[in-house]
Amino acid sequence: MKRRREQTGTVYKKGGVWYLRYSDFRVEDGQLQRKRLCKQLGAVADMTKQKARDEAKTFLATINGSALQPQTAVSLVGFVDDTYFPRAEQDLRPSTLQGYKKLWAVLEPFCQELWIRDIRTAHIQVVLDSMARTGRFNKLSMKHIKAFLSGVFRLAIQQDYYAGENPVRESSLPKVRKASETHAHSLEEVLLMVDAVPEPASTMIATAALLGVRRGELRGLRWENYRDDEFMITESVWNGISTEPKTEKSKAPIPVIPKLAGILARHRKAQNSPISGPVFPNGAGHAADPDSFVRRVILPALDVCGHCSKTKEEHTAEGHKYERNDVLPKWRGWHAFRRGLASVLYGLGADDLTVQRILRHSKVTVTREHYIKTPDAKAQSAMQKLETALNDTYVTPRKPTSITKAVM
Repeated sequence: MKRRREQTGTVYKKGGVWYLRYSDFRVEDGQLQRKRLCKQLGAVADMTKQKARDEAKTFLATINGSALQPQTAVSLVGFVDDTYFPRAEQDLRPSTLQGYKKLWAVLEPFCQELWIRDIRTAHIQVVLDSMARTGRFNKLSMKHIKAFLSGVFRLAIQQDYYAGENPVRESSLPKVRKASETHAHSLEEVLLMVDAVPEPASTMIATAALLGVRRGELRGLRWENYRDDEFMITESVWNGISTEPKTEKSKAPIPVIPKLAGILARHRKAQNSPISGPVFPNGAGHAADPDSFVRRVILPALDVCGHCSKTKEEHTAEGHKYERNDVLPKWRGWHAFRRGLASVLYGLGADDLTVQRILRHSKVTVTREHYIKTPDAKAQSAMQKLETALNDTYVTPRKPTSITKAVM
């Protein structure tokens, strides 16, 4: 067998920078080509020519020793668009896929010059640092971006587009601003909303708050799955697409407390007591979109003037300025009810493992870190109890010893 000749490349200096000239395959516009390429090695001020040659030798070793097929020499953008997403469409939930595509839309401009087989951890770090410098992304967003890139390279390794360890793994998240604090609805807020919003949106709010279901699961609730004071979660509906719940643990039944059972009984009677079908149907009999209720019913009921109870759009010059009724809670999204249930249960004495089972999380750390919100009032109450305990604790003063006198 003829031995493949290893290229040594050419190291040269230009404008105070060391460069390496070498050849490699590239797939551009669907055509495989072998091209002359250039790689920056470092500043002349920071390295000697010998050091530059050593850097070039290390880099070329990955090309000379690569077992990758020439046709895998694609750009990172090309791999994500043409290989990763078609595969993701088969494996991911539609809502998750849409989230990843939105993530890629903001990430793609920072990856334009990267070729997937050449990428190392240093390149990933440059991408993350560049994104952080824009000030557009918070800590949670950067975590999602890093996780997405790691998944991309996991598939690249599996499909022989990349050789070696996952280059995202050893990258570090740059320092960015914290994510905004998420809201958890209190019981008082829930009751105010249930009272202020007309049916059937009122029942939908009560169900979301007292079951702690996700928005897609709320839309997927069916009467045939409600029995023995429990709701079986069998499907999730997103944008009209019905899928299985998010995880296997998400399929667990949820207890229905008597208060919610009474609300659901009235709601069912108003529908002529169906034994099957969506709990919240639209005019066509299909599962109604909860966000449609938000736009058409919930927001108009909550965002009203404190003087005349009219919405801002309906408000006219009536001798007073529009001022939102601050007694009514602000709409914080459907997930605020899920966080609220976790926080209320925990505040009533349920341990975090019990809360995890009710919310059907796969890991208790998710419940602890993102769903259980401890109100500041509790922290203040705890410190007040500490103050009381200190005041009530009497310690007999010790008489100074001769050694103490000597020191003083």
